[in-house]
Amino acid sequence: MVQLLISGIAACLLGLILTRIVREVAPRFGLVDRPDGHRKLHRRATALGGGIAVFLAAISVAAIALFWTGWWENLSLDRQRTLIGLAGGALLIVVVGALDDRFGIRGRQKLLAQFIIALLLVWCGVSIQNIQVFSFRLELGPLSVLVTVLWLLGAINAINLLDGIDGLASTVGIILSMAIAAMALVCGHMEIALIAIVFAGALLGFLRYNFPPATIFLGDAGSMLIGLIVGTLAIESSLKGPGTVLLAAPIAVCTIPFLDSFAAILRRKLTGRSIYATDRAHLHHRLMERWNCNRRTLAFVALCCLTTSLAGLGSVLLGNDFIAVITCAALLAILVTFRLFGHVELALAAHQCSAIGSSLATPFWKTSKRSRHGSVRLQGNRKWEIIWESLVEWGEKMQVSEIKLDLNLPLAHEGYFASWKNSRQLDKDRVWRLTLPLVLSGNLIGCLTIVAERTEQSATQELESLYCVLEPFELSLAEIVRDLEKSNEEKPKPKARLAEELPTGLVVSDHVT
Repeated sequence: MVQLLISGIAACLLGLILTRIVREVAPRFGLVDRPDGHRKLHRRATALGGGIAVFLAAISVAAIALFWTGWWENLSLDRQRTLIGLAGGALLIVVVGALDDRFGIRGRQKLLAQFIIALLLVWCGVSIQNIQVFSFRLELGPLSVLVTVLWLLGAINAINLLDGIDGLASTVGIILSMAIAAMALVCGHMEIALIAIVFAGALLGFLRYNFPPATIFLGDAGSMLIGLIVGTLAIESSLKGPGTVLLAAPIAVCTIPFLDSFAAILRRKLTGRSIYATDRAHLHHRLMERWNCNRRTLAFVALCCLTTSLAGLGSVLLGNDFIAVITCAALLAILVTFRLFGHVELALAAHQCSAIGSSLATPFWKTSKRSRHGSVRLQGNRKWEIIWESLVEWGEKMQVSEIKLDLNLPLAHEGYFASWKNSRQLDKDRVWRLTLPLVLSGNLIGCLTIVAERTEQSATQELESLYCVLEPFELSLAEIVRDLEKSNEEKPKPKARLAEELPTGLVVSDHVT
């Protein structure tokens, strides 16, 4: 235990030193996150590269500590290969993240790089071959590679998506790493406990400069590094025999990041957006909208992660998976019931299920003449229904089959999704579709989709009809957005230190991605 404590303190001190150095050097290499007034809403340009400092601190101390304690020599060759693979994978993920921070990488390209790194780790011995939950043991066989890769990809992207406000990803990483260290000690994996504590120490040193208001960000290099390390160590710490993972514990530990990612994917798919699209409907965004306080939001998410982590640890200590399952289910129920998070995604899913159910309930020999109409307020409180109802009224009069409106205004904390569909059958050869990006003041604020069938009218007449509805729609939309901007200017800003108090002149009060 003394070795673990000394290693953690050493990693923290080295993390402090390296973070300060990287903060000064990063802007010279273009590693700076600049606000764009739409998605990135922090006040001033802020240094990136925190992940590089965390990686260097963790890898240096972990390597020295493993040899200093003599634990490296006592490990099997397979175990040594796994740890070397983890170090190599961590290096690669930091390089990919740093390139993304500097130059920008397309989502699919980044996902491909993550996939290759996950395969490398599997080749080096990181594997979920068997799953044990509620005393039941499931052998995955050939599916073990797929399940392991999906787990690692999920962990990497879950933390990456959660990195939206100052100090959040690093705080979550510290809590999860410490929980993993405790589970590793219980299961007798001392080397995993050492790595987890060292990583938590490096993150703690970085958090000194990342705590709100942050003067340096993790960047994708750091958030993906946390996801990779946590995802891998969660598997290795809960091993009970060769390749057998006590599933409830690692899932409980990662509940909050996984819940946020699942909700984001569900929300984007049900609203017709790309899964790579950005929005401000993550857990931390919801809490920031409610409390308008970075530190309170940070404390609440940390408390949630601590609760699920303790539940996972308790399930391992007592050998009872119900502890983890019931705790996580209760936490989810609280978030949804008090409308803190998850209620919007639940409403979207209910709307989609209702539409599918209505379609299946209609006999195939009958043509339903009813239209399906639904709307969900994703965020905010503005009455978007006013402009939406005008579109629906127009659609019912004309030969329109479907209308969708998707609004996303991050700066105004507003989001709205609505759809209307006529159930009558269409002649596919006569169908036309309009997908219109909605742009105001140079910013993309949403998308309007209209699907209809060509009538006997000329194309000019149909376009004229479309113009007659789009012109008042855009005017009304612009008026509501202007009112939103005025009301937002009157709202109090979250407390933050002045730029002069920060040594580099790089400051952020609300880092939102």
